[in-house]
Amino acid sequence: MKVLVTGADGFVGEYLIAQLLEEGTDVTASALRLPPDRNTLSQAQAAAVEWKVADVLDPEALYRLVAAVQPTHIFHLAGFASGARARAEPALALRVNAEGTLNLCEAVAAARRDFSGLDPRILVPGSSEAYGAAAGTGDPVREESPLEPLSAYGISKACQETVALGYRRARALRTVVARPFQMIGPGQEAEYVVPSFAMQAVAIAAGRAEPTLRVGNLDLERDLLDVRDGARALRRLSELEEPRAVYNVCSGVAVSIRRVLGWILDEAGVEPELRVDPERVRPSDLQRVVGDPGRL
Repeated sequence: MKVLVTGADGFVGEYLIAQLLEEGTDVTASALRLPPDRNTLSQAQAAAVEWKVADVLDPEALYRLVAAVQPTHIFHLAGFASGARARAEPALALRVNAEGTLNLCEAVAAARRDFSGLDPRILVPGSSEAYGAAAGTGDPVREESPLEPLSAYGISKACQETVALGYRRARALRTVVARPFQMIGPGQEAEYVVPSFAMQAVAIAAGRAEPTLRVGNLDLERDLLDVRDGARALRRLSELEEPRAVYNVCSGVAVSIRRVLGWILDEAGVEPELRVDPERVRPSDLQRVVGDPGRL
């Protein structure tokens, strides 16, 4: 098993790489720039990986990458992973997530013609945000549900998986789309809700901040997944002999954001004033989003 991970310096990528290395897998990791901006891998783990620079908007660079590595498995993690960043730069989010995936698929198709025996499994993580309004009933959403995205990020991820599955059908690429629900865990950036709460609570407990914690809509319910479980699911999906085209990666359990905040405040030992920040409230947010993990 020879693995290529694009966007390897991101939150999910580093946990995935750590698990692959524990299994003795040969890993090549690509990122937009080196050294990576952030790195939760140990020095020994980082040293065991072959790092390469590649921009998914550069088709020739992607072809050279695939041709040089000739992987058996590709985890295509490169792209916009943040809803906030996608809202700020919607056109770029669409290009990177959809066009970047198209460029990778074209690179694999070309390399497959040029190198006998090259036919990698390509795991493309989409997002539960692609469901959008289809998840609005609050019932566990299944893979057969329509894609009705409500955000710039959701639109970009729906387009991304349309590309990946189009190449599966039209070019017989071995693509599999995962739709992860909200992943959380150590090392996640503060723009996401759970680490934002944690970092604010720690600052208050340490006396570095006033006892006021900024929040959004605490009554939302989300299907939250530990990033280590999410990475393990992606790895297992890539190993299936005859996989389905799409899989939810979720727990099937919704928990309120208010309850998560309560756990964090109890752990930190603080009781701050909660102040609603209008920038953290999105009118398009659905009250309850939960996935059906049956197929997984």
